[in-house]
Amino acid sequence: FGRCPHLSRSRVGLILLMHTDELSNWRSTALFSSSAVWSSAFQWIEANAASASEGYHHDFPDKNMFVRVMNYKLKDRNYAQYENHKRTIDLQYTIIGAEGIEYTPVHLLTAKGKYGEDNDYQLHDIPTHGYGRVDNYAGHFCIFWPNDGHMPQLRVEGFQFVRKLVVKIPLSLF
Repeated sequence: FGRCPHLSRSRVGLILLMHTDELSNWRSTALFSSSAVWSSAFQWIEANAASASEGYHHDFPDKNMFVRVMNYKLKDRNYAQYENHKRTIDLQYTIIGAEGIEYTPVHLLTAKGKYGEDNDYQLHDIPTHGYGRVDNYAGHFCIFWPNDGHMPQLRVEGFQFVRKLVVKIPLSLF
């Protein structure tokens, strides 16, 4: 948190919550506009998302962050999977279509299998009810912190498909 003054240990409990908004609003959120890391990620999305195709991978210079672009068909809840990441923040942006993303604080989930140290990936059993859900439409983003279990790929009425990108932002950058 040392290089990012707006992320102090005393404020962590207030800040590290799932966040969603339209891409056009990121500059009006002090957490993002005052940070070189967040600004770099959002500016890259503004400049490149529209032309990014499935399988695209971009490494940010000198930041240890990267972007992955993916397409997939949406699923019913019972065929999707909860996950979280311990060392990275997910900035998920919808390029085309929409997807539902259910989220639940990790402490309310039951881990399934071992944590994947190499790819920073923990799966969880699907709870009877999620804590909340966001339908992420084209032009919108969600941010999931390590304490946010999240289950993407969920159906949204009127949509069968999504093209999205995920910027993986290491906590070590803050």
